[in-house]
Amino acid sequence: MTDRYAATAGAYDLMNAPWRAVQVVALEHLLPLLQPDAGPILDVGAGSGVNIEWLLERSPDAQVYALEPSPAMRALALSRIAAHLEWQHRVTVRPEDFFAATLPERLGGAILLGVLGHFDPGERAAVLAELADRLPHGGAALIDLQPPERPEAVPAATISRTQVGELEYRLIAEATPIDDERLHWRMTYLSLEGERVLTEDTAEHIYHHPGPDALLAEAASVWLHAERLGETTYWLLRRA
Repeated sequence: MTDRYAATAGAYDLMNAPWRAVQVVALEHLLPLLQPDAGPILDVGAGSGVNIEWLLERSPDAQVYALEPSPAMRALALSRIAAHLEWQHRVTVRPEDFFAATLPERLGGAILLGVLGHFDPGERAAVLAELADRLPHGGAALIDLQPPERPEAVPAATISRTQVGELEYRLIAEATPIDDERLHWRMTYLSLEGERVLTEDTAEHIYHHPGPDALLAEAASVWLHAERLGETTYWLLRRA
């Protein structure tokens, strides 16, 4: 199976750096709402394991149940865990996606950052229903919606660049609309010495952009209260 995130994994945390501060603020809002005594914290699309690390460092009672189907991204997460032997009994990193994995019956909370757009409307409804069924009353999940809020053409532009020693790592993104919810994204990852390109990898994704109003309505239909935290982040609270 082709790993669509193999290109991304090469410098994932470097490329994600411009958005990490926003994610951390959202995680800090989520932390007091987690109920680790009710079940593990579900991390869907765990990526490099950066949110696993954040949780395990700040919630000593938490167990994490992570899903990451990309072999390249999963290798990053497992390498992060391997550096902390004390975490190995507190975290499971499964290679399946949301619908292939056996989910815990009860969850103490959930994190879905950068993943909701991978689900079409029917799949998105099923994900929200599964969360509502497994979260305790008052339990919370953290999600985000990737910009733009509605599909529109995005001209090619550098959206992230980081200098590490003598080399620069650069991410160029562009997108074209497919319909009223989907965008076709093209992401180009470069490593450069000056302006000389050393490596160039490209990944293409079809991503769903449901918009805030649609998200709030879909969440409410399964008794999840969606509340906006920042420009792109939301938490979902399980109503009694």
